[in-house]
Amino acid sequence: MKAYLINPIKEEISVVDYNGDFHQICKFINAEIFDVVNPFKNADTIFVDDMGLMKPINHYFEIKYDNGHSQDLFGLGLVLGSNKEGESIDAQTTLEELKKRITFKGGVMIETSNNGFEIYPFGKGQ
Repeated sequence: MKAYLINPIKEEISVVDYNGDFHQICKFINAEIFDVVNPFKNADTIFVDDMGLMKPINHYFEIKYDNGHSQDLFGLGLVLGSNKEGESIDAQTTLEELKKRITFKGGVMIETSNNGFEIYPFGKGQ
């Protein structure tokens, strides 16, 4: 099924074929476990690395929600659709619409402590 891979390292969004196996989501986004973000009214979701903020160096992007809010997401993202039963289907958002809603933010160094996260940008394309 049609999915979109958001790659903040290469600063590109590409169409990929998802085979329906959740293990493939982990491979696409280079993660052991994933989390989902629901910025779309059409039931499309973005799968992201659940440990994206725990990596000492990562790249990130901002997604604009349908409701006008935005959120920074760290690491690769995979956009898939879902039906009423919660099963994955083709992404409903067009590639052009997705590109309008994504802003690549570059690379960061991330320090974690008991107080949370400190993020230090090191520039785009690094």
